[in-house]
Amino acid sequence: IRGKYEFQTETNESRFEVRNARFSVSGNVHPIVAYKAEIDLSDEGSIKMLDAYARVFPVKDLNFTIGQMRVPFTIDAHRSPHQQYFANRSFIAKQVGNVRDVGAEVGYTWNVGFPIVVNAGVFNGSGLTNQKDYWTKGVNYSAKAQFLFPNVNLVLSTQKIKPSDVTVNMYDAGVTFHYGGFIAEVEYLYKHYSHNA
Repeated sequence: IRGKYEFQTETNESRFEVRNARFSVSGNVHPIVAYKAEIDLSDEGSIKMLDAYARVFPVKDLNFTIGQMRVPFTIDAHRSPHQQYFANRSFIAKQVGNVRDVGAEVGYTWNVGFPIVVNAGVFNGSGLTNQKDYWTKGVNYSAKAQFLFPNVNLVLSTQKIKPSDVTVNMYDAGVTFHYGGFIAEVEYLYKHYSHNA
């Protein structure tokens, strides 16, 4: 649970605001079938289901996921609050990468002296907050590749969304450097709007 305490001097009032109060359950129902369910008990005063998915591991290093999950995009959006390296998420993760949606995803891990993790999926396109229509007429696509070198992680990702009548293609690259207790991270995002929008 993360929170912050605020003191207003003008009115002499104080209040405590809970930033995140998340509860999650995960496990295996079979050696090759896993599940996860996570809710946020305090998302700006409302309760929201964040994750609800099943994951199947048919062979070593390969997995299929179906349900509501974090879309694989950006360098740090996938990190839960307790896994954040810094005091807050990056601007890109908050403004662009903070997307959970209903869909299906495939993931594969290669080990070529260092791990390469690739995830790609197709998603509803309506997002976490608008699941009333179940499946929209168009779908979103997202893919992410992580190259986990010793002390350096390189992340490349791309995403196609269509929030209204305009398609947006996004390309993201990020590098994390960690040595002992020192961590530095940099990220670049390029957005291209169709029809010169």
